[in-house]
Amino acid sequence: MTLSTLKIHTVFLLLLASATVLAAEAPVVELSAAQTAINQAERLSPRGTAAQTLASAKSQWSEAQALSDKRKYRDASTLAKRAQVMAELAKAQTELANARLSVDEKSARNADLRRQLLINTER
Repeated sequence: MTLSTLKIHTVFLLLLASATVLAAEAPVVELSAAQTAINQAERLSPRGTAAQTLASAKSQWSEAQALSDKRKYRDASTLAKRAQVMAELAKAQTELANARLSVDEKSARNADLRRQLLINTER
């Protein structure tokens, strides 16, 4: 290979690499999916740990949006996916807390019914 052929190949490889980097698309789908997950979690009115997890998801979504605006699409995509997972975790934590509350209420109701049953059978 001559020096000029080496230069041509080097330039070609650099152009190919830069074209791949520039061809990255904005993470519209990822940001949209994260926003949807955040909205779903918000509808459940999370409290405690779930609220903190949701706040973290919102923060990560905002950061992903800012990175996307700066055309740092790869980082934005990763952060948007992380925000989506955090929002889904917040939703699951809220559903778990609601299920536990429901079980506690039903257990208390069952205990009341047992007491009433014992009182009525003694008469």
